[in-house]
Amino acid sequence: MSTSRNDDINGDGDACGDQSNAPFSSESAAVDAAVDADNVGDEAALVETASAANSAAAAGGGNGVHIHVDVVDDDDNGVRSKEKKNKSRQGGGGVIEGTATGATTDAEAKRRALRQVYTSVCKLFVWKTEPNFALPWQMRPQRQSSGSAFVISGRRLLTNAHVLANASQVLIRAHGDSKRYVARILAVAHDCDLAMLTVDDDDFWSGVRELSLSHVPHLQDSVVVVGYPTGGDNLSVTKGVVSRVDVHPYSHSGHRLLCVQIDAAINSGNSGGPALIGSEVVGVAFQARSAAENIGYVIPTLIVERFLQDVGRGQQADPNRESGESWYSGTATIGLLYQRMENKQLRRYTKLDSIGAEMLPEGVTASGVLVCESDPMRPPNDNVHPGDVVLALDDNDIADDGTVLFRDRERVNLLYAFTNKFVGDTARVTLLRDGNVIVKHLTLQKPVPLVPSYLYDIKPRYCIFGGLVFVPLSHNYLRNEYGQAYVEKASAKLLNACSRRFRDFEDEEIVVLAHTLACDITVGYEFRRQILESVNGCAVRNLKHLAQMLDECEEEFVTFSLKGGFSVIFEREAAEKSMQDLLEHHNIPQPRSAEL
Repeated sequence: MSTSRNDDINGDGDACGDQSNAPFSSESAAVDAAVDADNVGDEAALVETASAANSAAAAGGGNGVHIHVDVVDDDDNGVRSKEKKNKSRQGGGGVIEGTATGATTDAEAKRRALRQVYTSVCKLFVWKTEPNFALPWQMRPQRQSSGSAFVISGRRLLTNAHVLANASQVLIRAHGDSKRYVARILAVAHDCDLAMLTVDDDDFWSGVRELSLSHVPHLQDSVVVVGYPTGGDNLSVTKGVVSRVDVHPYSHSGHRLLCVQIDAAINSGNSGGPALIGSEVVGVAFQARSAAENIGYVIPTLIVERFLQDVGRGQQADPNRESGESWYSGTATIGLLYQRMENKQLRRYTKLDSIGAEMLPEGVTASGVLVCESDPMRPPNDNVHPGDVVLALDDNDIADDGTVLFRDRERVNLLYAFTNKFVGDTARVTLLRDGNVIVKHLTLQKPVPLVPSYLYDIKPRYCIFGGLVFVPLSHNYLRNEYGQAYVEKASAKLLNACSRRFRDFEDEEIVVLAHTLACDITVGYEFRRQILESVNGCAVRNLKHLAQMLDECEEEFVTFSLKGGFSVIFEREAAEKSMQDLLEHHNIPQPRSAEL
């Protein structure tokens, strides 16, 4: 899955409110979610090609789990003796790592501690049936994939949302166990690519251990990633160091959130596994950069803890909900598009350089970002205005390059300021407006972009009339219609529509004429992938509005006006009479999706 990122982010501005959508980026195909394609059936064949070292270890009485841990057994003075080396080489059964009896205490204790940690890491077997947004009445063939998960408190397990997206069934197997259990999904957060599971069978919990969450790791900290990547069926352990902590696009959703970059290998199947320092979790493995070597990403515990708190708040507010997925409210934002203020002339124009220290609150400096656009759906008194300069968000002073202080001398994108915020919370925003410094308290909302970025666990919506197939514009539609590289292949009209951040009215959505089905009344009409603007001169607000207008139409002709001046005109009665034969011929069960 490729990253979705706005073109202005690579230029002068960053999308602060709309953290998802627009597909314009040189990185659009560079970051892949590290789970999706490891077919369990293929792994069985790969297991037969296990290495000679692992075979030797198994022959020597190993437990059959191929875990590679480098342990050096030292004598009391910290120097390995020749005698111990000889004994190591003379170990029975082909075991390479033998040790002297007197020096095994620490090493064995370390191995036992690691084995206890590994019991927390489980393998997920997922069966998926994904919808086809380009042909919305069809489902894609069922496929099987695998991922990783780990145990936390309260008989819960954590994994990635993309592991469970569009899942029909989920089975789970604990480390060292041969039985697979049915897992139940409790909550899914596609924006931050996290999900929570449980297992109702008590037998599953008898031999597992809970893992605890730790801090966000520091640069050069050594981390261990544990999971079940492609290439085998047993547990895999890789080691690396933290090379970067930054706000980065999450490929599953396109949202930009805090992220930890490591140089440990993260491959398909690793997703959902823990990144550990000692026996504590510092992150969740979730994606890797396909165009580079040894660049993997983990979701830091700061994001994980916010997810858990959000779900907990939802459970407390309404514990009787049938679907735990609705307990998660989503990421929160104030909804704005901004521009960096590094240009001196821009600073002088906005009077940013004229601010005296006495005008600023404590801890706030004369620097910030310029508001280019704000969400028109917000109330005017609970919004920022184009031309405002945002100086600070709560206690986070914003620099001219759009960054805030993270820790020590590390700086990250200002979106970090919303990390610990929830939908409905307020943010204290320090603004420069018309030369005056003011402080406003704005309500945080869940971003609702005009064109949805990526949609999961839902069925596509569609409406068919007279052989014309209409769907709402989304990145799912573009990806299903043009492929993963849709940014390079889609028409300029559709891509320009995707670049719009905000809606002009509450229920606005862009409706696309996706296909013209072949039948007698569509002869000469071969339109597809066109934006619908109006029907009989009335502007189309959304797909539901289109269906309503067609139901209420009593005119002799129905005129569909497309963007660019093109029109499709049908005799209404002829189009209605042809529908049944058209649906049967194309094997379409219904002329509309269920909610229409």
